[in-house]
Amino acid sequence: MGLVDVVDIQTSTHTFFANGLATHNCYVPSTPAIRTRQAQLHEKGVNNPQMDWGQYLLIREDIPEKLKKILERKRTWNVTPSGKGVVLLCSGTDPYQNKQTAEITRHVVQILSEKGKRVRILTRSPLWINDLDILINPNITVGMSLPYLDDQLSRQIEPQAPPPSKRYEALLKGHQAGCRLYVAMAPTPPSLTRNDFEKYLEKIMQLQPEVIFWEPINARGTNGKRMLAAGLEWVNSVMTKRSWAEDFLRQWDDIEAAAIAVGCQDKLHIWPDPALKKYVDDPNKVGNWLYHPTVEKWD
Repeated sequence: MGLVDVVDIQTSTHTFFANGLATHNCYVPSTPAIRTRQAQLHEKGVNNPQMDWGQYLLIREDIPEKLKKILERKRTWNVTPSGKGVVLLCSGTDPYQNKQTAEITRHVVQILSEKGKRVRILTRSPLWINDLDILINPNITVGMSLPYLDDQLSRQIEPQAPPPSKRYEALLKGHQAGCRLYVAMAPTPPSLTRNDFEKYLEKIMQLQPEVIFWEPINARGTNGKRMLAAGLEWVNSVMTKRSWAEDFLRQWDDIEAAAIAVGCQDKLHIWPDPALKKYVDDPNKVGNWLYHPTVEKWD
């Protein structure tokens, strides 16, 4: 995602980041919060936090109360050109996994809104539609992970997540209601071509998103092992550092060309990996995006 001002509330790993807040079931289990909290997760009965990803959810019902106390005593709020002081819900945990987490998220958003904080929500769940009464707000933008529009492929890669068709339907409802929106085209599999990206972007633009984030799938390490265990043989093609980098750069070229063809290049925001610097002629191609501010406007 690059470098941003972020406060991350991790419901499943008891992790707070210094500056701001996010709640988990990202497709990537190898997050720092998981790696550094092995002992705590074992105490909760999670034997293999990486490989058991998606099979456990540790809910922190005290998040709203703690957040309120933190904000009441907080005197400064760091705002940088890249992060814009935005609170992200979430970088690691899906804030709308079920009704219980959705209720916690609602309270968190209400508290942040009362304090005039900017909020960016990222989810795979359509449950946020139930909160449109508080989410239609100039200081709130809602996005959904929508790496492809193929429900069958989704059942293979992320079987416990709502299918892309339901996510798109939720975004359409949000758009019709006047909610600020963005789309995270991430993580895209290596099978996608420029033609696929063009068709995909044409449909996404019907939602009038303010930003379209993109990155390809990361199948290195534990992520790749989990996908292979799920029967995704194509993962073998991107499991080494070099093959992953080559696919990343190929998809990057394809999606930029597709965005130009569709007329949405100004909305496309690349989420690069710093490790790519070793595989490009000009490291600035990667470095510039690490600090690149998003194009949406905030009051």
